[in-house]
Amino acid sequence: MSALRSIVAAAVLSATFVAPAFARDIYTIRLATPVAEATRVIALNTIWDCNGDTCVARADHGANVRSCRQFVRESNGLRIASYGSDSDQLSGDEVARCNGETLQAATSSQSSND
Repeated sequence: MSALRSIVAAAVLSATFVAPAFARDIYTIRLATPVAEATRVIALNTIWDCNGDTCVARADHGANVRSCRQFVRESNGLRIASYGSDSDQLSGDEVARCNGETLQAATSSQSSND
């Protein structure tokens, strides 16, 4: 009976460590332009499945400009319309920074002032 208790205790202990891995939020990216065919993008150890104008993943990171930019880099420049989970979305300004629009606008205005 002692061996059975040990096995049950080990199973319960294992479940407590595995459960947080399955508790990750579902993140959604809306693309500015739909992809022509189903596409998979791996960014920040997250696998994004894209179909049409939507990419979905179970991410273990928050919605932030850095993770969004990493997606844009790994997807060869897909433009993002929105990024985040139900409870954590990037703002319009953050999406613009993700797409590099803020940086480009600042660079363009600087070069026109020179």
